[in-house]
Amino acid sequence: MEFLHQIYQQLATASLGAWLVVIPLTFIIWFIPTLLALFFNRKYLKQIFIVNIPAGFSFVAWGACIAWAVSGKLSGQLAAKVRTEDVSANSTEIK
Repeated sequence: MEFLHQIYQQLATASLGAWLVVIPLTFIIWFIPTLLALFFNRKYLKQIFIVNIPAGFSFVAWGACIAWAVSGKLSGQLAAKVRTEDVSANSTEIK
């Protein structure tokens, strides 16, 4: 409890410059899953953004959002790889 009191005291006496750094940094960290989805899982970007808002309160849910955000292209690549392996296996069986 003392730790939380110390954090509160530091935030209460923080300068404007500190707030101008802390607030944007907090939002950037909070929305890392959304930023990752922008690059890796654009198909579900809107859903990841909506889930990301309350998920920031729970480290487990936030981690699940990160996993969901980065799994988009990977799952597509794995599915394509399996399809090509199935096609090549079927073509060798036919010959």
